[in-house]
Amino acid sequence: MRNAVIYARYSSDKQTEDSIEAQVRACRDYAAAKGFQIVNIYADEAISGKGAATASRKQYQKMLRDAEKGTFDTILIHKYDRIARNLGEHVNLEKKLSSLGVSLIAAAQDFGTSNEAKIMRALMWSLSEYYLDNLSSEVKKGHKETALKGLHNGGVAPFGYDVVNQQYVINELEAVYVRKLFDAAMNRQGFTEILQEMEARGIKGKRGKAIRYPQVYEMLRNEKYTGVYVYSPQEEARRADRRDKPNAIRIESALPIIISKAKFMEVQKIMSERKQTGAKAGYLCSGLVYCECGAKMHGMKSRRKGHEYHYFYCSKKCGAPVIHMDEVDKAATDYLHDLLSPENQQKIMLALRQYQNGEQGRMDEFKAVLSKRIAKKQKQYDTLMKNLSGATLPADIIADIGKQMQSLKEEIAALQTTEPPKDFTVEQITAWLNALKASPDDKAVHLLIERIDIKEKTVFSVTSTLKTVLGNHGGSR
Repeated sequence: MRNAVIYARYSSDKQTEDSIEAQVRACRDYAAAKGFQIVNIYADEAISGKGAATASRKQYQKMLRDAEKGTFDTILIHKYDRIARNLGEHVNLEKKLSSLGVSLIAAAQDFGTSNEAKIMRALMWSLSEYYLDNLSSEVKKGHKETALKGLHNGGVAPFGYDVVNQQYVINELEAVYVRKLFDAAMNRQGFTEILQEMEARGIKGKRGKAIRYPQVYEMLRNEKYTGVYVYSPQEEARRADRRDKPNAIRIESALPIIISKAKFMEVQKIMSERKQTGAKAGYLCSGLVYCECGAKMHGMKSRRKGHEYHYFYCSKKCGAPVIHMDEVDKAATDYLHDLLSPENQQKIMLALRQYQNGEQGRMDEFKAVLSKRIAKKQKQYDTLMKNLSGATLPADIIADIGKQMQSLKEEIAALQTTEPPKDFTVEQITAWLNALKASPDDKAVHLLIERIDIKEKTVFSVTSTLKTVLGNHGGSR
């Protein structure tokens, strides 16, 4: 039989001594049901669970000292907010108890370690990321106001422009080469001679490096050269996803024009003709597709007459025909659209609400999402710092990088002080599910789909990871 102690606390927010008795009773009932032997009870009265107030909780501190003596291996509490209401306190306590071999269990929030709990944990992780995305957008409100005025919003100005008092002005020398590159694209010519000329004259990109083909491609796709100011509050990780965002702020004639609208559109048409056709390069359903023989199907691509095609083929090469990847992708996205119906959203919402009130690891999961987000921002900040110290840059570029670094510092500071939501609201959960439904990416597909079985090449049988929550929600496409 495992030795356990009980910790109870009530703060001054509309609670009384009776609250401690109720907490202890709930913990004793849990211990009796699970076979724990209660060896001690610790209780603090009328003390907050926030921040430094934990240092003044005498019974709490005594319990931690006793834990170091090894007299018990489990701490029972009624709910996790009885220990702390601050993410940092939870993290520090979990780390300390783990090093001592002591478990922390909330009697009213022990949801278990079933497959359903694992699925709920994954859903909660994704919901936490959505929550942090929205929180980040609050931090960026100042940037949005700047964008609405058509002013420079930090970062490096496009090649061909300089920034003076937050206003874009044409860099005449750079603009000459912007026009030359667009003319070459317009005439379906190469860029080698232009790039060699730029290098010979010492003309470099805004970060002090020679311009190469990837930079040329970005320049030819940059609508700012036509005078259009474009700012997206949420920048995507991949450059290709940063263009043509529907929620971007767009202001016509906000910048001085380097390239006419007609020439820009003609170049876009030419570039699109050159672009590879066929299914997208990403494998949306990778790892989820199964052949009718039961083996997994792997992604492959082939080229014919200048076009690229993507397929799934049987890993055991049983003789079953290959399947076009875009057909599988369509079956998956159509399935998710049906899966996330209003009725099923309600079921998912109820399961999530139950899970977030009952899963011991929720705080750790939110902390992990938060730490990942902070690390990503810190890496961006460190990269800018390296760029700043690694080369001699013009004063205006240094100022731009400084603004971008300051923006990242503000976002990092906001994330570091973020506490997990006590309870995700119905509106937040609904908005998140609708976002998954409207534009499911590979993350959403792997989150909500367990497998896709191919039958007779044209029948796609899809199984959801949420069958325990929604019932046997399978379907054929």
